[in-house]
Amino acid sequence: MTSAPDGPADDPARPAPDALEHRDLLVRRAPRVQVFLLGGALLGAIAALAVAATGSDNPEFTFGSTFGYFLVVFGIVGVAVGALVWLVLDRRSRKRAYTVHARAVTDAAEADWAVGSGDLQQWSQKWEDEGRENDAR
Repeated sequence: MTSAPDGPADDPARPAPDALEHRDLLVRRAPRVQVFLLGGALLGAIAALAVAATGSDNPEFTFGSTFGYFLVVFGIVGVAVGALVWLVLDRRSRKRAYTVHARAVTDAAEADWAVGSGDLQQWSQKWEDEGRENDAR
């Protein structure tokens, strides 16, 4: 049975401690584009259903063909509006971004913060707090 490598001497792919560098990392909460595109398409589909259901009856077209036409039109408009809303929120998140200084360490005892597998809930709550910008600096 083999054991896990203990340090840089045991693992040639791992850099030596003097080779570890400092990095400045940009931290921001960016919105997910898929949510806004799908949300816009869903709102377009709801609008198409409302227009097709409340419109006047035309004997030349069935309800399905009328709904399909409006679904395409309002779906495209909904996706475009969702994309515009996403762009505005993405630009806003770039203005609220901040930079943190990070340095890689080989020993967890040297780290200011060591993240374990059970720390995910704590970090999720910390990032949702409003005062996260003050804590990270």
